[in-house]
Amino acid sequence: MRIWPRWLYGLCLVLLWQGFQAPAMADNAENLYFAHVHTQGSAWSLRVNDIFVRDNIDVPYADYSPSIGMQVREGRNTLSLLFSPVTGKNDETGEYEYSLHNGVEIDIAIERNHWKIQGQERLHLLRLRYSEDKGRFESLDETAGGEPRQLTQPHMRSSGDRQLSEYDSNIIFSGGQTLSGYRLDIDFRLDDPVPPLHWKGQAVELEDSPQLRRELREAYRRFHTLIKRGETETIFQEVKPVWDRVAYMLTTEENGRSFIENSSQGLARFSQTRPDGAELLPAPYWEGAPEEDKVEFMANNRLVRIRPNPIVWEHPPEGSENFASFPVAFYRTQDGKWHVGDVLTNL
Repeated sequence: MRIWPRWLYGLCLVLLWQGFQAPAMADNAENLYFAHVHTQGSAWSLRVNDIFVRDNIDVPYADYSPSIGMQVREGRNTLSLLFSPVTGKNDETGEYEYSLHNGVEIDIAIERNHWKIQGQERLHLLRLRYSEDKGRFESLDETAGGEPRQLTQPHMRSSGDRQLSEYDSNIIFSGGQTLSGYRLDIDFRLDDPVPPLHWKGQAVELEDSPQLRRELREAYRRFHTLIKRGETETIFQEVKPVWDRVAYMLTTEENGRSFIENSSQGLARFSQTRPDGAELLPAPYWEGAPEEDKVEFMANNRLVRIRPNPIVWEHPPEGSENFASFPVAFYRTQDGKWHVGDVLTNL
């Protein structure tokens, strides 16, 4: 069962390794990190260190291997799967219902890939299958591919301990739909030196309120105005810390400038009319009052965004419902100013 169509996708700003035929820049990271997530019977949203990685709305079966290079850090990391074992839709209320049942299975691994020497390490963190008879998840010794679980590697390791709890907020998906469900957490340690996120030590803890929602809307509206005016260099400077990290962690590009200039359409993609013909939708394209926005908090309430993404282009012809978006998330500093904290691409 598919819950709803994927009508709105994140704009892909990450040029993953592309085979990595070119030599690495001297200062670039030499390791790539991936999560391998195989599930049955659940829609879910994956986070690492409470930062969004990607989501999935294909309830019967999903198999994804997204990059987690932008979310990992040196030392202790936490992988979290926010999942809803959807069983159907209530015809009277229109709400989706969920419950743990025999068809629910979760299989998760972490991979460290030293692409320069083609070295690979993998942690098979867990494989769980729910048993209605026992009223709990059972841990399986082999992965879905028949491999034995592996919790220790030279540069990363895990105790394999997990925590399962009711998720006390709604899981918000790309189209703005929400589901209730559970949160599964498991820790792993990484020995590699990873530079801290640029907002670490600057971002204040956020709390949902009418004022925050108004300010968040204005942060998006300001970016929309910059795009409409064609102020691409201002946009670059605002997002530069994120793109510098993308270049360092995920590509062979020297910095954020070369990363963007060598990406599809370059900075011109952040124009009212993009080179591919996509047109920026009017602002605000969302409807209703700010309290109706689907606001998602991450990074222990240091990052926040609105879903679906408010900054959207539509590809021709008009009414095609073929969209691209600029999925920025924001943080706020002590002086009350809002800044771009991340670009969340749902890869």
